[in-house]
Amino acid sequence: MSSNNDDNDIMVCCPACNQYVDISEINEHMDKCTKLEKTEVENQKSKNTPPSKAPPKKIVITAKNDFFTPKSEASSNPSQKSQLPLSIKREKRPLISSSSSSRPSKQIKTKADTMPLAARVRPSSFEEFIGQKEIVGNNGWLKELILRDKIPSMIMWGPSGVGKTTLAKIMAKLTKSIFKEYSGITHATADIKKAFDVARNEAALTGRRTIIFLDEIHRFNKAQQDLFLPYVESGGVTLIGATTENPSFKINSSLLSRCKVFTLNKLTIDEVQEILKRALDKIRKQNIPNVQSEESSTTLSENDDDIKVDEDVLKYLAVMSDGDARIALNALEIALNMKSKKHITKDDIEQVIQKSLLYDKDGEEHYNIISALHKSMRGSDANASLYWLGRMLTGGEDPLYIARRLIVFASEDVGLADNSALPLAIATYQACQFIGMPECEINLAHCVTYLAEAKKSVRSYKAYGLVKETIKEEYNYPVPHHMRNAPTNLMKNLGYSAGYKYNPDFEGSVHQEYLPKELKRKEFLDVFSPKKVDPETKYRESIKSEPGEQRIKTVPQMEQNVSTEIYEEIDFHYPFSGTHSHDITDNQ
Repeated sequence: MSSNNDDNDIMVCCPACNQYVDISEINEHMDKCTKLEKTEVENQKSKNTPPSKAPPKKIVITAKNDFFTPKSEASSNPSQKSQLPLSIKREKRPLISSSSSSRPSKQIKTKADTMPLAARVRPSSFEEFIGQKEIVGNNGWLKELILRDKIPSMIMWGPSGVGKTTLAKIMAKLTKSIFKEYSGITHATADIKKAFDVARNEAALTGRRTIIFLDEIHRFNKAQQDLFLPYVESGGVTLIGATTENPSFKINSSLLSRCKVFTLNKLTIDEVQEILKRALDKIRKQNIPNVQSEESSTTLSENDDDIKVDEDVLKYLAVMSDGDARIALNALEIALNMKSKKHITKDDIEQVIQKSLLYDKDGEEHYNIISALHKSMRGSDANASLYWLGRMLTGGEDPLYIARRLIVFASEDVGLADNSALPLAIATYQACQFIGMPECEINLAHCVTYLAEAKKSVRSYKAYGLVKETIKEEYNYPVPHHMRNAPTNLMKNLGYSAGYKYNPDFEGSVHQEYLPKELKRKEFLDVFSPKKVDPETKYRESIKSEPGEQRIKTVPQMEQNVSTEIYEEIDFHYPFSGTHSHDITDNQ
């Protein structure tokens, strides 16, 4: 209802007589004015006098708020603005100023400002690229192929942050190829088919080769991967697939046979540290004051030279990033953004980064580490066994899975040498069910240490393996008659249980055949015997036997005693106590 009343109060200017009339009466008023104007024109024509040229009239509807009035009209005729009544109610409302001086300055960010630091300092040539010296170093054969413009289709396999995408972009730049970047997560089959069509047209028109870089190629299913087969085989496109998973399990064998697999290793501490230094140098060179806004970010664009990061801080950050340059650069950028002063300390890094744990519960690393745990216990190395146990637990592995593996180990490797190992492993599994994480890691550490230090025997394990092999290779002979029960007269008449010697009835040993007579292999237990001798063990025993000679350090001992100052500076939590919010005592 209020809206209707407001509409009736609006006054408009008649273009004929310049009088203000209510908007509801404007049509009738204009009809009268046009009739009067026609009569005046006719009278002037009859008198042969030209009509006076009046300025063109405009229909101006004044709103109640000057915010909707065009700025040019409002400023061009201020006197007319003061004469126009707002409404018949003559309500005075405050005007909204349109001047830019009263508004806050808007922050203008360029594309470079929003890009992460890792993208801004990405190398564009081999001279800037750090790491992977085996394949792109001075004598790297992948580098030779790139410089000769002989790039094959390839799968680059390696952990995150080691330079897979960077290498692909460098290849495209040096070979002047068309570079199309896709992701196995965000792109679909239609995008790849469109890229094939564009590549075919480019090759026909310009002769330029197209490189299709597919990140996370293992995310594509078998049908999607098969799309590349004809184009890769004919050379229509050059495929560069990047994956963190084992290509043997995640890439189709048909596509794998048409591509060369390059393994990219995790970056070393020195390499990550060098990447961080190069990033800091680029930041200092690119420090240009942003004059567009007072509120713009001044962290990486401020024109000063006080960005300072000590050598030990860079080394600490390199260790905590665990060979992932992207993690290190992102942590450095966050530390710079949160500091008003540019002196980054170790405490700043601790606030923004947590040590990266390369552990995938469903990937290859899952099987690698459980294998390392099993073999360390088999080798009676309790220290290594606890380390791999800690890697699995801190990586989020299910403790019950580890406990099940310990039960298997108790019979497979410890076996008859220590019959208490199996009950302990079963009790550990039950303890993990009752207690759960994080306390049950103590039970797992207890069992792992015991199994690692226990004596080992594979008599039953090897014997049963030989049994399965014999069953597979030989005929399944029937059970001898004297070994069969005879609960009925018919079975007795058939000779079941005839000639069987009931052992408790005899004093001493009983000579009786328990296997089929036709079976070729009669012995299974203790058939296996170790035949190899570790040359290092033989050498160490010979050193011990020589009197007065100082024992020479073996290779593992020498590696263990190598000076590693960085680990003395870092306060690594013990893997079984770092996550506890309270201490576990005997009373709890």
